[in-house]
Amino acid sequence: MGEGKNGTMSLPLVSVMIPTYNRPEMFALTLESALSQTYPNVEILVTDNSTNEETAKLMEYYKDEPRITYLRNREAKSKAENFAPFEQLAKGEYLQWLMDDDILAPDKLQRMVDVFLAHPNLTLVTSQRGMIDGEGNYTGIYCPVEGLEGEYQIFSGEKAGRTLFFSVCNYIGEPSAVLFRRRDLVHHYWRADSRGYVTLSDVAMWLELLEKGDFAIFKESLSWYRNHDAQEGKNPDVVLNAFLEWESLITEHYQRKAYLKTREEYRNSLRRLREVWIEFEPVLLVEGSAEMLAKYRERVVKIDKILSGQDENK
Repeated sequence: MGEGKNGTMSLPLVSVMIPTYNRPEMFALTLESALSQTYPNVEILVTDNSTNEETAKLMEYYKDEPRITYLRNREAKSKAENFAPFEQLAKGEYLQWLMDDDILAPDKLQRMVDVFLAHPNLTLVTSQRGMIDGEGNYTGIYCPVEGLEGEYQIFSGEKAGRTLFFSVCNYIGEPSAVLFRRRDLVHHYWRADSRGYVTLSDVAMWLELLEKGDFAIFKESLSWYRNHDAQEGKNPDVVLNAFLEWESLITEHYQRKAYLKTREEYRNSLRRLREVWIEFEPVLLVEGSAEMLAKYRERVVKIDKILSGQDENK
């Protein structure tokens, strides 16, 4: 590798992409975690469609920071419109999404890029999913991967994808957890969805990447997902839509014989989906909207027919 501008060895550029909306206090901590990365070749891109100027005032402090590009995206009226500029702004070979309430460990990018460079067959690198609450207190690992050995472990993409479908648990993590190469992904998250998946846009991306290469996961958490009351995922309709999208992902991949090869594997994945969501039903059936509940009940009937062998397309 050649010499960089500052006399350091040149390394692939990583684009850290932070969309933000009306969350200046949490965003400030998120941004500092990006600026604290030990990896030397980083660009930090911020798009801001807040309804007030608090974040814009905060960004005045960073106006002379050469690693940051800030876009005050006032015209954006939706999450999708605030995500879209990253497609043109990002110049990195590697992409790191960073939601504006999550935190990166200082050495996350350095360690993950090192693993990519050491193992060319990888298409996805993540770590165990560390969780923090609204005040930043560590609350544990969500959906832990048991039995990991060493600093990190490598699995085939096929095995990692099958584990997703048989657990119906996104152990790979939200967008902030993962580092990947731009060229390896066709259906990017530029418009806050992936192939039409909105609630499970991250899972849809991971499955696409896992079909193309191997998977590495660090035993230690290298990012922290913030679990707080203002999150989109707390909305009952979002939880209901997650169920619908899991069923769609399971069916779509079974029909292509990707990860789920047999009818029994297909049924096992649907059975696990039903088991997981039964735990949510006491709240969802009371608080979900009539429209989403109707879709949910219709899909449950479909799944139950498949599990009982009553469906026509055997």
